Amino acid sequence: MSVSANIKRIMKELNLNQKELAKLASLSPSTISSALKDDSDPRASTIKNIVIALGISSDMLLFDDEELGVNGDLKILFREVERFEGKEREQLKDMLKMMIVHNKSKELMRN
Repeated sequence: MSVSANIKRIMKELNLNQKELAKLASLSPSTISSALKDDSDPRASTIKNIVIALGISSDMLLFDDEELGVNGDLKILFREVERFEGKEREQLKDMLKMMIVHNKSKELMRN
C-alpha cells in the first residue's frame, strides 16, 4: 500500500476529512490534497506533520499492516487512548476488562 493510501485509510478510521487533517497537521489543504494523490511522494516534513497530527508512527504510513505484524487499526486506537486522562482512561480500561472477561466466558462455554 502506498503512503497516500495509508493516510487515506487512517483518516477514514479516525473519521477525519482533508480539511481537519490539514488543520491538525498545520499544513495547507493543498499540501494534504497533494499528499493524498496516488502518485505523490510527500516531503519528509509533510509526513512528519501528518504523523504527529494522526498520533501514529511513520512506520504506519510507510508500511502495510502485514509488514508491521500487528493490526494497524488497534495500534491507531491505542495511540489515541494514550491521550486519554483520568476518569475517561479508567472507564475505558474497565470496559476492555469486561470485554476480555466476556470473550473468555464465551470461549469456555464453547469447550
